[in-house]
Amino acid sequence: MKNGTKIPCYTVSMTILVILALIGAVQGAMVLLLILFKFRHGKNTALALLILVFALRLGTIPTWNVSFLLDRSWCWPCTTTLPFLFGPLLYWCVRELSREIPAPLPLWPLHFLPFLTGTVLVGGMILGMSKESYSTFVINVFSGHPPLWYSVLNGIKVLLNIVYVALTVKVAFGYRSKSLSQVHRRWLHALAIIPSVVLIAFGFVALDPGATARLSGGNITPFAVLAGIMSFFIYILSFLVLLAPSGLEQGGVPLQYRQKFYLSEEECRKLVDRVKQHLEKGAFKDPDLSEQTLALALHIHPNRLSQAVNRHYRIPFRTLVNRSRLAYFLERVRRGALEKQTILDLAFEAGFPSKSTFNRVFKDEMHLTPTEYEKSLRQGKTEENGPLH
Repeated sequence: MKNGTKIPCYTVSMTILVILALIGAVQGAMVLLLILFKFRHGKNTALALLILVFALRLGTIPTWNVSFLLDRSWCWPCTTTLPFLFGPLLYWCVRELSREIPAPLPLWPLHFLPFLTGTVLVGGMILGMSKESYSTFVINVFSGHPPLWYSVLNGIKVLLNIVYVALTVKVAFGYRSKSLSQVHRRWLHALAIIPSVVLIAFGFVALDPGATARLSGGNITPFAVLAGIMSFFIYILSFLVLLAPSGLEQGGVPLQYRQKFYLSEEECRKLVDRVKQHLEKGAFKDPDLSEQTLALALHIHPNRLSQAVNRHYRIPFRTLVNRSRLAYFLERVRRGALEKQTILDLAFEAGFPSKSTFNRVFKDEMHLTPTEYEKSLRQGKTEENGPLH
């Protein structure tokens, strides 16, 4: 080196780590802004917070050195407990993207209690230390001999995230995900798989005190791997936002779309089978039944339900429901229900919301009015099953 000066390996290594971490943090900030401005609605709140926490953690990796922390004790409670948020936010995010209607986490304050508790406890312990005790604490951590409470804290972080990643994988690859669009599933799978790898890298750094000690000696490998995987996760999200933005739009489908891009023949058949089963159980008897309510019951998007019905039956969803109601009505008539009930009573029992709706549907399908139908029944001229098609 010039003038006989040798740059410490630690300085060069940390420079590389700083660049790697900041690149990921900046990219995370850009994705966050894109979501906030272009895809702003309740279902994306968890994803936005997850990216924010990832970006913050990446941005604070360069602060992980003795000289910086010795002068800034307040950094410990602000940064070391951030991993407590990864698991809950990840699970919340995947859970929201797998649903058609946003729903808060059950007992949601409990999911973030470890973060709040950890921040308060770490802050109390660190800020309550004398200057000498704090210096000893920092030196011990970076020499690979952290106090027991610090190791226990890291262990809890890892275990908690393992639980949440397992829950995330269950949602992303579970039965509910099979009713989602391919674009939606791609989002869920990415959000489940990559954080699992992040957790492995984080666990190695958090549970191995020697990793921090080696960092002081210039070996940045464990931290570089962690920063690289976290950055990779953010870049994957960036590509998904650009290539599959429908995963972030309301309900997981584009606001404007062409139906042929969303259901394969196999997906269509499966959805139609589920619709048939639900209608056969009498769902049509609900006068308020709509695409939205049935889709909610089946955990599918209304647009996908509409597409499946239109493609298979060549009729709108409302027509399918009204034909199911009319078929039920005619079956009840065939069994002699008119001996004890009026036509209008049977119509309401079948799920028709009003007399006018029943009259209109009956005339369209049977080619005569209900009154004419009843009259013809008395004369024995009309078959009860009618020309339903």
